[in-house]
Amino acid sequence: MRINRIHFQFFLAAAIVMLFSFSAPHFLTAGNLFALMQAFALLGLLTLALGLTMIAGEFDLSVGSMVSLAGLCAVKLGQENPFFGVAVAAGLGIVIGLANGILFRALRISSLVVTVGTMIVLTGLSFWIAGGRVVSYENLDVADWLEKSILFALSPRSLITLLVFVLAWLFLGQTKIGRDIYATGSHRLAAEAAGARVTFTLILVFALSGCISAVAGSLLALSLATASATLGDNLMLQAASAAILGGVALSGGIGSALGMALGAFTLSALNNGLSIMGANSPTILLSNGLLLLGVVLFDSMTEQRGKRIFRLKQGHS
Repeated sequence: MRINRIHFQFFLAAAIVMLFSFSAPHFLTAGNLFALMQAFALLGLLTLALGLTMIAGEFDLSVGSMVSLAGLCAVKLGQENPFFGVAVAAGLGIVIGLANGILFRALRISSLVVTVGTMIVLTGLSFWIAGGRVVSYENLDVADWLEKSILFALSPRSLITLLVFVLAWLFLGQTKIGRDIYATGSHRLAAEAAGARVTFTLILVFALSGCISAVAGSLLALSLATASATLGDNLMLQAASAAILGGVALSGGIGSALGMALGAFTLSALNNGLSIMGANSPTILLSNGLLLLGVVLFDSMTEQRGKRIFRLKQGHS
């Protein structure tokens, strides 16, 4: 029973923007808003990738390591043609996602266990491919284009992220497969009884997660004109935090594309504002944790209040 959850997320995002607009003089400058949207472009895609699996009642913990591997593939294979590099990386993400989904369904073990194993394998592959060094991307025109401001604070990379969220909103809300994802996350046996193809749905969700993570890593590496085995370090925890901030339930069956976008934007704005105020990494991490705990507590209190109201109504009827 999450009362006005989207309204609360809008309020939280607006509150953080207003807070830093007063406390950090450069927060609302064009250059900083551009930097904020570039951070959102990465975190937003990873939040969506992980959030889709969470809505289905599972977890893909390999999204961060997928960023590193995909970035290396895109840079190494896309020197002449960046589209080829991104396409190969996205295809690799789909294959790895399919493997995750098939393994955990076939072996009947937790997706946490499978994707932790995948995370370790992908990290090892990334270090092997990189050879312990940073790999440079020579086609700087592509990097310049991805980092170019084309609509005030928006770049091609952030516009791609916004487009992916629009497609995810349509997919989750307007298609049968989208409804099956919610049903699978809410109650798997009931979903099967209602005709949902649960195994197909779960495998598809992991394939989408792998693809979206790979695209995020590819675009990041090309825009930075470098890739390394540590490119995706610490991103999985940020994506999980943003998904929860965006209203995705750990138990599955609850979440939305708009909520995940707002969660990613809120966390990006918080990190950006603290950074320009001179906060160090421990302070930023502490603030992230406190914000997440506050939202979870608010959510729990709202749910408990809704249950009490429901019981009172039942008692008076």
